[in-house]
Amino acid sequence: MGSSKNSDADTSRRDFFKGVSAGAAGVAIASALAKLGAPVVAGAQEEKQASSPFFKNPPPWPKGTTGSKYDHLFSTQLKENSFIPDVVPGPQAYFRGHSDLPGAKINMGWQIFIKPYRLELESHHHDTDEYLFFLGATLPDLVGSFDAEIEYFIGEEYERHVITQATVLYIPAGLEHNPCDIKRIGKPMMFSALLLAPYFNGKYQTMGYMEFIGAPKIK
Repeated sequence: MGSSKNSDADTSRRDFFKGVSAGAAGVAIASALAKLGAPVVAGAQEEKQASSPFFKNPPPWPKGTTGSKYDHLFSTQLKENSFIPDVVPGPQAYFRGHSDLPGAKINMGWQIFIKPYRLELESHHHDTDEYLFFLGATLPDLVGSFDAEIEYFIGEEYERHVITQATVLYIPAGLEHNPCDIKRIGKPMMFSALLLAPYFNGKYQTMGYMEFIGAPKIK
């Protein structure tokens, strides 16, 4: 009789923990019980972590190898001083394309603006496509936290646009763009420019061709 009762109790406990492990609270309970040696609940947790809405039948997770064959593809030197620290508090993050990773064909920067500023004073164009990202800088909602007003001019005719919400602006190769006036900043704004070239370059209205290959990194 004692053995039967213990068996029934064990079955009930397993059923209970199988049920609760499907929710958020169950994940926490399952984690704690796994440390105490409860294989049924630990298995439920592993199944939860392995699930994905995109990959229904993923291959086994690789064990990997040890080596340095691909070390040259990683860049961790991104931090630079700000050129305008009263407007963009430093440090800022920049990936300078080929100068940071030889062979790279893009360059990109991430800046947080806290005050209005005329970012560009004259028009220019590039030989490659460029993408400009205007986002909020408050996590977790980089879209909803956008609170700024930006005046932007595009084309040789200076078509005027006013940006008042999170925006991605596509600048096709050869298209004149700017000036850019960040007229109002209600909350910190993240600005990012992605140019599909090994380093920044462009032909400016008054200065002619200009290129910016790299900048000193800081720790």
